[in-house]
Amino acid sequence: MAGRPSRQRIVEIAGSRWRIQRARLRNAYGLCDYASRTIKLDSRLAGSELLDTLIHELIHARWPDLSEDAVIEFANLLTHVLTLEGYQRAD
Repeated sequence: MAGRPSRQRIVEIAGSRWRIQRARLRNAYGLCDYASRTIKLDSRLAGSELLDTLIHELIHARWPDLSEDAVIEFANLLTHVLTLEGYQRAD
């Protein structure tokens, strides 16, 4: 559609190109698909919930063997610190 901002971004994670897509998801805030190197984020997320989910999925992409508990702990910490420091989404 003309005039709509891209819902996909390309980033490099550990030497590989990954897509980050926003889409309406069911039963998840975010997904990390190693086979397609795609991170999907629910398009309804905003604010610190979006930031936490993005960080969470980026950690999964970079360190796939990290336990879920460690991913959650580190994502929550980063979200908290970045929010305290005033980082926020700028569209």
